[in-house]
Amino acid sequence: MIASAQIIAVGDEVLWGETINTNAAWMANFLMSFGIRPTRHYVVPDEVEAIGWAVRQALSAADLAIVIGGLGPTADDRTLDAIQSVLGRRIVEDPEVFRRIASTHSRTAGFEASVRRQSRVLEGAGVWTNPRGQAPGQLVGFGDRWVVLLPGPPREMQGIAESAMADWLGKNTTAHIRRNTLSVFDLGESAIAEHLWPLLEGQHPRCGIYSQPGRVDIRLESPDTDEGRVMAERGRAWVLSRVPAPVFELGRRTREEYLIRWLTKHGRSAAVMESLTGGMVASRLIAVPGASKAVKGAIVAYTDAAKARYGVPRDVLEQEGAVSRAAVIQMADAIRQEFEADVGIATTGFAGPDGGAPDNP
Repeated sequence: MIASAQIIAVGDEVLWGETINTNAAWMANFLMSFGIRPTRHYVVPDEVEAIGWAVRQALSAADLAIVIGGLGPTADDRTLDAIQSVLGRRIVEDPEVFRRIASTHSRTAGFEASVRRQSRVLEGAGVWTNPRGQAPGQLVGFGDRWVVLLPGPPREMQGIAESAMADWLGKNTTAHIRRNTLSVFDLGESAIAEHLWPLLEGQHPRCGIYSQPGRVDIRLESPDTDEGRVMAERGRAWVLSRVPAPVFELGRRTREEYLIRWLTKHGRSAAVMESLTGGMVASRLIAVPGASKAVKGAIVAYTDAAKARYGVPRDVLEQEGAVSRAAVIQMADAIRQEFEADVGIATTGFAGPDGGAPDNP
């Protein structure tokens, strides 16, 4: 059974910081849901020797090595060549993979070479169809250890993991972990820790606090058993009773996904007036699938004149200023009325680090 894993990200662009390695974070979280502990992350360049070295290190220390990236159609995609040198497996062309990729590949110059390169698999590998792209995932046994190969684009990697890898992991692990994430937006990490210290010091359930800009997540972990579920529910109740701020159970959803789902579920609608954020709030809301059922419209009202045009009282803007609690409340109410929405959302503020004054920060 698989208890530990190491994750290897392949790519010059990842190593040099041109691409943020979000794949490793996503995969680590995915593995944890099956009770598999990630013990190390590697980032290596598109070089056969470097990839091979990382795979050897991973196989010497963990049950599973997961290699992400380097399976594309160009000559600098060298992951298969590196794994071949480590495992001693031949690289062969899979006719079924070839047919599938060729049926959807654009007929541009060099398309056949592209299809052939992405149709290569390690001899004896289990092949996982890519539901969101071309290069498939691969599963290769090596004694009592395993190597999984996944394409680098996050959407493709996640698609294969969720559609095929999850089923395989479910059959090869026994210690599934139940994870519950509670999110707080109105308190900092140290304040939450002060309220939850008894839970943080215990192990049943295991509790951790993870801070990110504008948000703190409280993560509860327990075995996915009857006893574990009871422990998780007790931990959840403790958090809700101790944290003196709204607590949201977003799971893997973002705030905007949560809001759109909530509005849709309750048959409500929203409209947005933005000043400081210049359309970013509306953009994030509209990016959520199904947002058209909940978002009626949005405007960017950057100047006082634009705000007044859409219903913000001029006396409020003149007496309180555009960057004030009074102004932003009026903005939210004005846009709600303008679009006949149930909820008005507004943002205002000073741009830049030198904005504001002591009496109006």
